[in-house]
Amino acid sequence: MPICPNCGATVPDGAVYCGNCGAALNAQTASMSTTTQTQTFPQPTTWPKEAGSGDMQSRYEKAMRRAELLGYAVAGLAGAILVALVVLSLLP
Repeated sequence: MPICPNCGATVPDGAVYCGNCGAALNAQTASMSTTTQTQTFPQPTTWPKEAGSGDMQSRYEKAMRRAELLGYAVAGLAGAILVALVVLSLLP
């Protein structure tokens, strides 16, 4: 059985796409057994600004802070419910 050049998974004979990673296969790449391909993407050095949307990085930081505060709120609510259940279990 041939090997996918992108992820190294075995693929059935005559496969057009890898069942593991979805990479397109052709007759040449399907017959290769040890070649792997790596693809790198450039990392942005600064956050892009969109017209009228404000600074993307500050929006991201605000969203992360909201998520953190929501997590604290959920944990506090769960603690309050647990205390209420303990108190109710102690009542006759």
